[in-house]
Amino acid sequence: MCGLFYFICSCKILSYKINKKQEIIDFILKCQNTDGGFGNNINYDSHIVSTHHAILSLLLLNYSFDTINEYVQVKETDDFNCTTHNNRVQDNTKHAYNKTYTYNNKNCDNKNCDNKNCDNKNSDNKNSDNKNCRNKKSIRENTCNYILTLQNEDGSFMGDIWGEVDTRFVYSAVSCLAILNKLNLVSTKNISSYILTNYAICENGFSWTSGNEPHAASVFCCVATLFLTENLYLINEKKIAHWLSLRQTNNGGFNGRAEKLTDTCYSWWIYSSLIILKKCHWINKNTLKNYIYLCQDLDKGGISDNPDCIPDICHTFFGLAALSLIDNLNSSEPKLNLKEMHPVYAIPVKTVKKKKLPYYDML
Repeated sequence: MCGLFYFICSCKILSYKINKKQEIIDFILKCQNTDGGFGNNINYDSHIVSTHHAILSLLLLNYSFDTINEYVQVKETDDFNCTTHNNRVQDNTKHAYNKTYTYNNKNCDNKNCDNKNCDNKNSDNKNSDNKNCRNKKSIRENTCNYILTLQNEDGSFMGDIWGEVDTRFVYSAVSCLAILNKLNLVSTKNISSYILTNYAICENGFSWTSGNEPHAASVFCCVATLFLTENLYLINEKKIAHWLSLRQTNNGGFNGRAEKLTDTCYSWWIYSSLIILKKCHWINKNTLKNYIYLCQDLDKGGISDNPDCIPDICHTFFGLAALSLIDNLNSSEPKLNLKEMHPVYAIPVKTVKKKKLPYYDML
């Protein structure tokens, strides 16, 4: 799912027509599970990051979130009895994190289900294996319900039902809810409070989990989350921007942590963060652009993490996204004809404006 998003968004940045659009949409829809989340591939367990990539991809493909995903209904009909499925999800979640998971399945046709909205009058066997448990909620509703089951009381989010927690998952959850226009369903105060527990005072950066070494990608996740929740004022923007600016090395590229090698992906994580903090002029954008150029394979195409390495779709996307930010924010420079990217959502500004997402006009 993440590779698919990188592909779709890269095509959008390059204004390249995407072929087999319907096949791509079908693949994404087939990756949505009966718990409302999306897996990284068909029949994979749901995860908040793959759910985020799925929502971003559907948004870029202009697919309505108010559509009912028929593939989810098929999965429920083929694989689950509604009562046993409900119990299975609750048991898994209790085992993973000792919290009650309320599976949101209110449109079941089996009268033996504990759900009050069941309306199947044809089943008389209390132990029936009736498999007509249908979820008739929209993609928007199902996805939001899944995300809400992952939030902890301290404002953090689990990546999946097994309980891993870090700042990536908070950003993915908040970004999804903002895109789905449901950010009001969570406590932004608790979320912001959790984000601040990952701040390293001595280094002025954010770590993936509390008490660990700051990481540039985590800084982006935290800064973007605080921006979306309107709590950016809680941090010292200058100190964080200073730590980010120190990530630029002599070759023009960024590293993610002190004394580490440069990597093209940090061109996006750091430069977009500096834009949000209104400090993008604190680094040398021209040497950064040249570093990305050096990572391009001029014969076969694509962008790699470091010069002379093999290109991949991940670093091609991040390289293009960073070049878009650099080029479009400096009108006096030659244009690369790349679609302008939004530094918070990591998709083209045109899409953000068209869908009127929160802060579509921040630039």
